[in-house]
Amino acid sequence: MRKNNDYNIFKSQKNNPRILKVTQLIKKTLGEVFLNLDFTNSNGENIVLFVNGVTLSKDAKNATIYISSFLNKNEIDENQINSLIAENVGRIKKEFSSRIELRYTPKLKFKLDNLRDKTFDIDKALDSLNRPK
Repeated sequence: MRKNNDYNIFKSQKNNPRILKVTQLIKKTLGEVFLNLDFTNSNGENIVLFVNGVTLSKDAKNATIYISSFLNKNEIDENQINSLIAENVGRIKKEFSSRIELRYTPKLKFKLDNLRDKTFDIDKALDSLNRPK
């Protein structure tokens, strides 16, 4: 029995054409759902969520959705996005299941994707090293 370590993130999915098609369909459908649903933070400002990636189990019954928001780090916190998803998970799943055209609707698990923030931090560090003093 394998432990659920971070190295699973870096493993690529097998090139199963069906899994790849279902993954793209889930990504497209959730993108449409996020566009149609209004997400607002505690200040009443709209928050736009993006689907960065989808990891699907071999039997296509469980999907892990990696989401992000293109706002400043200072404006929104990870906890706010997680609570926003938790509050609206029922609406998201209902809208998703009505739009998707699959025999079995996969169970959705949402995770916040911080890869974009990490790449920006690395780029800033590299830029600061390259600047002449």
